[in-house]
Amino acid sequence: MVRKHAAWLRALDERLLEHLRESGESNPMLMAEHPRFGEIGVSSGQIRERCLQLADAGLAGMTGKGWFDVTTWGQQYLDGGIDARDQPKPQSQRLL
Repeated sequence: MVRKHAAWLRALDERLLEHLRESGESNPMLMAEHPRFGEIGVSSGQIRERCLQLADAGLAGMTGKGWFDVTTWGQQYLDGGIDARDQPKPQSQRLL
């Protein structure tokens, strides 16, 4: 499987999407406490910002205030089925 990246995607974004696919919906606080993210020293604020970017691009979705899950598009991206460059470019900053 070859994932087709967009310039705005970061390595953390893939970890987030993989985590959401494996674990189901979650929030940034819970994800920051997970060993997958604790080992790289990422904060809940950084996770929240990247999840918002992924949601803007349609790869993740908000399931409730501050809760996220991977979308069908996100799953297809992880499987190499879609090119992330074809997704909407996320806004630079977004507030809840």
